[in-house]
Amino acid sequence: MADTAEKKGFKYYWGKFQALNGSSVFIAMIVAMIIFEVVLQITHAGTGSGLIFITPSNLMMIFRQQVYIGIVAFGLTLVMLTGNIDLSVGNMLTFCCCIAASVMMKTDNAALAVLATLGVGAACGLFNGLLVSYVKLNSFITTLGSSSIFNALALIVSAGTVLIIPATCDPAFLAIGKASFGPVSILVVWFVVIAVVLGLVLSRTVFGQRLYVIGANPIAARYSGIKYKRDLTVAYVITGLCVGLAALVMMSNALSSNPQAGSGTEMQIILCVVLGGVAVQGGKGSVWGTIIGILFYGVLSAGFTSLHMSQYLQWVVMGAIMLFALSLDVLKGKGVKLWKKK
Repeated sequence: MADTAEKKGFKYYWGKFQALNGSSVFIAMIVAMIIFEVVLQITHAGTGSGLIFITPSNLMMIFRQQVYIGIVAFGLTLVMLTGNIDLSVGNMLTFCCCIAASVMMKTDNAALAVLATLGVGAACGLFNGLLVSYVKLNSFITTLGSSSIFNALALIVSAGTVLIIPATCDPAFLAIGKASFGPVSILVVWFVVIAVVLGLVLSRTVFGQRLYVIGANPIAARYSGIKYKRDLTVAYVITGLCVGLAALVMMSNALSSNPQAGSGTEMQIILCVVLGGVAVQGGKGSVWGTIIGILFYGVLSAGFTSLHMSQYLQWVVMGAIMLFALSLDVLKGKGVKLWKKK
């Protein structure tokens, strides 16, 4: 047994690592961090400031900035595993933020704000799920249309103005996003808890396995007795709940809601999920991979900002990365070999 373990060596464990979902993205993230550090060291030569990009404080800041997007991305992972998509999560996030801010301004009741925001998020997810699963509308077109509806509702709730929650509001509401457990921020706790819960749902429950089957072969799923419509609707509702939670955490920190705050974030969220290895066609992916995709996106965004790259150019680069990732995913889905093994 000992001889067998010794013979395995580096190649064996390297192969095991490569087989993990998101391993290639993890390597790309490490390489990107090193590149950003080298470039910043060159541009700041002679300052003697030591490490610039790869510092504990900077990495923690990157992580904290991705918590809101990450929570929504975990929910969207379930939907994309079924081979569907939700383009409304950005404006849904804005709508939920406006609901949370509006309720807190009018009632100053944290419990009511939490129930209202999560309820609205779940209702939005249910609306999308029913249209896609029971009415059998295309998920791309459906959620693109519902995105406009949620955007309009956000403008109606906010009356087109920025909603500001008083800093003296219910302390329980402030604790949702500002509390800490010693050195650990509650933002980290929310991120880890949602990741663990949904990760266990996908890997340890029958419902999670059914989502994989639906994405891999929806026709076979229907004929095998899986309640396709119900499970797909539940996946959309879970996504809506994740959006509602992200809105609560965001509002607890920012204490203000811009009626256009979440517009455009859907592309960032989808990019995180795709970079994490979730197949666009469905049936492949994991929450672990989505975590790597979230962190990789955060590293790229922070690195480009450190290099003083304009926001517009960042969008161009991120868009190119998304197209590249989607192209690779489609080619692999069609059985195209991207490289030959010796």
